[in-house]
Amino acid sequence: MTRLIIAADRLFDGDALAPLRAPALLIEDGKISAVGELDVLAEQGVRVERYPGATLTPGLIDSHVHLTMPGDGTAYEPAAQADPATRFARAYGNLQAHLAAGVTTVRDLGAHADLLAWTPDAAHTLPRLLRSGPPVTTRGGHMRLFGGEVADAAEAADQARRNLDAGADVIKIVASGGGTVGTVPHEASLDHAIIAAAVDTAHARDRRATTHAMSNTSIRRAIEAGTDGIEHLAFLAPDGTSRFDADLAELAVDRRVVFGSTLGVNHAYIAAAERGDLDPYELDAQRERTASYVRNTALLRAAGALIVPASDSGWKLTAFGGFATELRLLADAGYPPAEVLHLATGFAASYVGIADHTGRLTPGLTADVAVFGGDPLSDITRVGEVRAVYRAGVRVSP
Repeated sequence: MTRLIIAADRLFDGDALAPLRAPALLIEDGKISAVGELDVLAEQGVRVERYPGATLTPGLIDSHVHLTMPGDGTAYEPAAQADPATRFARAYGNLQAHLAAGVTTVRDLGAHADLLAWTPDAAHTLPRLLRSGPPVTTRGGHMRLFGGEVADAAEAADQARRNLDAGADVIKIVASGGGTVGTVPHEASLDHAIIAAAVDTAHARDRRATTHAMSNTSIRRAIEAGTDGIEHLAFLAPDGTSRFDADLAELAVDRRVVFGSTLGVNHAYIAAAERGDLDPYELDAQRERTASYVRNTALLRAAGALIVPASDSGWKLTAFGGFATELRLLADAGYPPAEVLHLATGFAASYVGIADHTGRLTPGLTADVAVFGGDPLSDITRVGEVRAVYRAGVRVSP
């Protein structure tokens, strides 16, 4: 039996700060066997790894990434048309980058079907991988190059079924335009029947469905069709401006729909424009867009809506390894640091369906642990200071 004790100054268990003077975890064969005071848990012959001044938390969960995309500013079209070897090499490097940022689970929400069958080398040393496969999208729609184009409800159900048969953990639906050439983010692209067909197929197999929906019209259609999640917080009106709809927020609260945050996507454009890598006009446009989305986040929180941290890493300029930015932007929207950490750990695990395995520092669960310098419960930016990451009880980073 492999045994290890990890100790730090504070321990956040996925829900709250543990009331322990010298908190420690006893790990046995990759699982947490006990949580308590170091002097109580310490046993002769068991190695203790101490992190003075640090905080133990469950490994972070990013509910929206695109593993096979580079996140280096490459447009979607050439990135999506790369050969499989290139795409899988990207995925491997992206998993390593996110792991180094304290992320021990990622959920890929859009890739070619072959990602569903991909098993990376030494997978046990990388983040846990949840996958959707090709998103269900309209003919010529956003993310169509992944292969999920459909024309009607029957085809939508068939596509969802193919993904599930190939091992998909979640069904991704694209109900509006997005960053794909030829699509318009503020225009809805799927009708209620098509969305409902994909959602119902997922639910019949006890899987969740989440929907890319940038426009208010597409958000309403997706919620009314039974989606479990809405990706992005754009709330775009017909003229393309962000216009928060309180009635939609109320509907989402009533149906317990979870919004994926993806606030960092536009923030990445701001950083690039400030460096001079983009045309100057992008700077003001992206600052306004980011401010609008952060404002929408605050309004959703005030309305009682559910939000899960989601980075959209891989898309355009959103590099892997920067999950701390997403969490900071949620704090900027009014979430206290402890709530942000809960959303990125315990709540996220429940939402994506893995709460029986990870997301909390609780006996019996897998020992996926992040160690952050300082106190992220007081200052969320401290999640950018990663001291160590454990995957199933094994230190894997840095």
